[in-house]
Amino acid sequence: MSNKTKPSEEQLKYASVLQKVSLGGLALLVIGFFVYLSGVLPTIVPVEKIPEYWGMRVHDFVEETGMPKGWSWLPLLGHGDIVSFLGIILLAAGTLVCFAVVLPAFLRKKDTPYVIIVFIQILILLLAASGIITGGH
Repeated sequence: MSNKTKPSEEQLKYASVLQKVSLGGLALLVIGFFVYLSGVLPTIVPVEKIPEYWGMRVHDFVEETGMPKGWSWLPLLGHGDIVSFLGIILLAAGTLVCFAVVLPAFLRKKDTPYVIIVFIQILILLLAASGIITGGH
């Protein structure tokens, strides 16, 4: 394999972390789903009521069920339906985690363009997750 076709150290780290985050997210989705179905924890939306809400728009669903918006889900982690979202949250944060892992390698190499690009991407993802960019919706 020539150097042109070999993946870089950063690419290998990114791929390795992405694989772990993806598998972890998938595992959390499955576990969360069974926690929700089992009724081990209280729920905001009972499993048997889900068919009633299935075709609703998100806004209507949130209004009808009282499901949290933005970061207001955090204090509700003791609810089975909120626990079931943890896998989605981990999957959504995957890119951020991968960038955070490869940034030190770019810093060590003093690869300024990539440091700037990765730093800006991390900053934008954090601002978006905080609700600042999206207006909290």
